[in-house]
Amino acid sequence: MAEWNGVGLPPAAQRRVEVAGQTDLRSSLLSVSSNTGMESVGFTPVSEVMGCIVLSTSGALMPSCGVYQQMGMTPFGLGMNAAPARAYLADTQGVTTSGGYEPYVDVLNRGWAMAIDRMVQEATALGASGIVDVRLSEQRFEGGALEFMVLGTAVRSTVIDHLHDGLLFTTHISGADFAKLVHHGWTPARLVVEVSLAIRHDDYLMLSQRSMFAQNVELPGLSELVSVARHGAKRRIERYLGRNHEVGAIIDSLRTRVFGNEPFENHSDHLAEVRVVGSTLRATGPQEFPMRTLSMISLKDPKR
Repeated sequence: MAEWNGVGLPPAAQRRVEVAGQTDLRSSLLSVSSNTGMESVGFTPVSEVMGCIVLSTSGALMPSCGVYQQMGMTPFGLGMNAAPARAYLADTQGVTTSGGYEPYVDVLNRGWAMAIDRMVQEATALGASGIVDVRLSEQRFEGGALEFMVLGTAVRSTVIDHLHDGLLFTTHISGADFAKLVHHGWTPARLVVEVSLAIRHDDYLMLSQRSMFAQNVELPGLSELVSVARHGAKRRIERYLGRNHEVGAIIDSLRTRVFGNEPFENHSDHLAEVRVVGSTLRATGPQEFPMRTLSMISLKDPKR
């Protein structure tokens, strides 16, 4: 096999496209109810499609939060009179050294964007109208590499392509829910995956509340941290509204991962990484589709 240079579809995806064009056999990841829902609004499965990429994080190291330079704390951060730390969005404020955390956040968002783009390329090559029921998975490899994978079912429409203005749509929504949206005047536009990162220095109050002698109380520092990170993720999703008549979004998941980082001795930070997954929507107006009757065979004995 010739070496692939990363441009266009991967060789395995290209072979799937070629095989799909040579046979009438169709594959799908949809459940029975999802498949029935898609057929009720004029869609049929074409093939499962996948986008995958592995990115290195070696150039996105975790630096110091820079709180000492900002707040004039003691080298150990344990002074009783030290100013309290504040949480901030690490992906928008370049206040740390070595470029801050922006390279790390960029790896995450770029990875999901490229994986989705490769999935869309495969669906486009198959002549699909859209991709539904998209699933996401992320895997961390030894050495710092990250794999981003998206998997969905490409579908083709013969009756309502005009609702999408010729644009291929992507969504996490199942086929059954897709049909409900279409009947009520909405169609999915695009799948969006956004990652936001917030950071907060472990100040004296944080350290004392997490000690073995602390009482069972709220940790306001961590509460603030996750709130800031989730707000940042919400703002990133809102950037898509207004593009191509996208007027709303359905959120599928809001995953939060809180972890510590100790860039050097006697300095510790906590970070909150939030990943939000959703689908933007367009308003198309209620659609009417003819209801097909089912052929029924009575199993009752006519002699009784």
